[in-house]
Amino acid sequence: MTTATTGSCLCGTVRFEITGPCKFMAHCHCSMCRKHQGALYSTMIGVERANFRWLSGQPDIVHYRASPAFARPFCSRCGSTVPDDSNDMVGVPAGCLQDDPGIRPQAHIFVGSKSPMWDIDDDLVKFDEYPPGFGTAVERATPATTDGIAGSCTGSCLCGDVAFAVREAPTKITNCHCTRCQRSRGGAHATNVFVRQENLEWMRGADLVRTYKVPEAQLFATSFCMQCGSLLPSLFEGVKRYNVPLGSLDTPLDAKPRLHIHVKSRAAWHTITDTLPQFDEMPPREQIKEWMF
Repeated sequence: MTTATTGSCLCGTVRFEITGPCKFMAHCHCSMCRKHQGALYSTMIGVERANFRWLSGQPDIVHYRASPAFARPFCSRCGSTVPDDSNDMVGVPAGCLQDDPGIRPQAHIFVGSKSPMWDIDDDLVKFDEYPPGFGTAVERATPATTDGIAGSCTGSCLCGDVAFAVREAPTKITNCHCTRCQRSRGGAHATNVFVRQENLEWMRGADLVRTYKVPEAQLFATSFCMQCGSLLPSLFEGVKRYNVPLGSLDTPLDAKPRLHIHVKSRAAWHTITDTLPQFDEMPPREQIKEWMF
């Protein structure tokens, strides 16, 4: 890295800068990362504290401690996962970066916890947990108790105080590479599925769900638990459907992603290695229902 690299949350309240070389970059498949960021995996960068500084928004960061190992910070306004500076090595969500960090992913970690809805199809080294000597085991996210909830699948936040049921079996899973999804998930892309508004029911904690609507966007919004920051289904009122982050589901769908959209906005550090259809932006208007709804 020869120049400073900046990053921010989705709403732009929390901003930071990396001024020196990154130490490592890895894809994490642990269940806690999936639940918190709403994605099927996360991508984190390690930066020495001396090479990291906050630019704005620190008072707006909430720290939720899901395990004794470390906290999971998020922006209280938009729910984006933001850097964790509680250790000597700062963990930076790669999707929050606005510039190329000059490093590329080196490994997959916690593959033993990988979602059945995701296939790893690159040649990076894989570790069931941390690489040897790197760290200790991370606890698995405990699915929220959903006794008495009838539905095709259920989901919840990391703290378990918000739960929902989806009374259909959606299969049209989409990877979205737009910069808004990168910022909100903190990763390479979002992996979402749309469900009809009437087929999603909040079983508890609806009053804990906060929604951030991007001011200039026609539809785009993100919803999250105000207590733990976990990404949750967000209602797109214009199409009367909820956009469901796959990482929020406790019941995996019997399906996998079927396309990539907004590939023109793909992160500089991310390479698409599968053979799924790709669209620079959205599919043609007359094909959107076929591909996504």
